[in-house]
Amino acid sequence: MKNKNSIIALIAGITFGGLAFFLLYQKASEIEQKTTPVEILVASNYIPPGSLLKTEMVEKKAVPESFVSPSAIHDIKEVDGLLTLVPISAGEQIFSNKFGAGEESLAFDLNPGYRAYTIEVNETSGVGNLIRPGNHVDIITKTESNKRDITSFVFQNIQVLAVGQKLDWRKQPKPSQNGASSQGSEFNNGYSTVTLAVTPEQAEILMFLEEHPLRLVLRALNDNEIISISPQSESEVMAKMGHFTPKIQGKNIEIIRGNSKQGD
Repeated sequence: MKNKNSIIALIAGITFGGLAFFLLYQKASEIEQKTTPVEILVASNYIPPGSLLKTEMVEKKAVPESFVSPSAIHDIKEVDGLLTLVPISAGEQIFSNKFGAGEESLAFDLNPGYRAYTIEVNETSGVGNLIRPGNHVDIITKTESNKRDITSFVFQNIQVLAVGQKLDWRKQPKPSQNGASSQGSEFNNGYSTVTLAVTPEQAEILMFLEEHPLRLVLRALNDNEIISISPQSESEVMAKMGHFTPKIQGKNIEIIRGNSKQGD
């Protein structure tokens, strides 16, 4: 009987000992898991509100899992195209709930070093209201030099940022009431301004030329060639067209007959 009780006590001891070991192991695993470093993104420097997150603004940092917020982002692609809604301090974790769509802004289409410059156009100078954001244009003008009218290309391959207040025409077609696509219909009413991406120096030159007629010339897609074109005067243009007759300037010819003079 004693042997039987001893065996039962031994089995119970082993069982409880195993259970205790399992509980301790599980607890240790939980503690280890909470202290395991997890890589998340933190701000390299102060990030103001309304910013589009870029790679140089963040850095990866290993943080114990227990200190990682469920909203922390691990890859910058998680907030691609979103804006910061609130300021983010240097070293602060980047949380997804601090980002939102924000408002459409022309500044996002500008490359560093460029400025948005708007010029007035009409249907003729604006290529028949057929220019779209993302197109590239040349700018031609007519000015006076040495009392001669000349035409010249001011700039070539200038990016169009907006026409009127339209920043992006690449949208899905919207079905009309009769079921037909109305893609591009938002531009049918035309526009009176075109906004271009220019350097500060180009902006100064355009400002000076605003009293002269400016005309946009639409370029083909993917045509980035800059060609050398000399300014053209009226006489040079007419000569190229084959309609130029040189003006002969000279003195009157005197014909002497006897003692009398006759002017020709």
